[in-house]
Amino acid sequence: MTVFSGLLPEQPFALTVNGRNLLSILMLPENLEEFARGYLATEAIIPSDEIESVMIDHQTISVLTTNPFKVLLPKRAVISGCGGTASYLDPAKLPVLGKGITASSSLLAAEFPSNILALGGYSAATRFFDGATFLASDLSQHTALDKVTGLVLKNGRKPADAILLLSGKVTADTVRKTLNAGYSILSSCQPPTALAVELADSCNLTLICLPEKVYTHSERIR
Repeated sequence: MTVFSGLLPEQPFALTVNGRNLLSILMLPENLEEFARGYLATEAIIPSDEIESVMIDHQTISVLTTNPFKVLLPKRAVISGCGGTASYLDPAKLPVLGKGITASSSLLAAEFPSNILALGGYSAATRFFDGATFLASDLSQHTALDKVTGLVLKNGRKPADAILLLSGKVTADTVRKTLNAGYSILSSCQPPTALAVELADSCNLTLICLPEKVYTHSERIR
């Protein structure tokens, strides 16, 4: 196989939970444990505190939970954008956020790695009020979101206490994953879709497009 320099190293991975195959995915070969933790959270499959261990064996990510007999089903309310094979919407399955955090506009921007973006990748970051920042990148916006959420959870933090920052466009599915994780403020570098704005508004999520457009719930920005 010919190897070309300067290209993103896409590889296939399988995610299993308690020995059962849950997902096959193509992504960058980094932050694999974090991806598993984040994906299970943003898809509302397993709460973080029910994960007992995550093991990596070549291209298989194996998760063991505290209750191996629990039936695991993702709560798919919206499918669109990355990886969707059908389109439907059930807003009743989306969590509605509470009051959430407030933030100054100075916290709404992040420095994303230019080398990843230049090669067509996406980045996601979280920012906490104590200065802690987590960053992850991947081939799709949703996988980057999963990985950065996993970084937050692995470090004992709560997404509800952070601002989520994305380099790409926010779709309805991005909003769904953001709500499932528990973030109350989502800021992106590209305008969202109309359905993303509608869902964010109805579920009490603050949605922002940099540098200064606040689409929903501006009361959280001071």
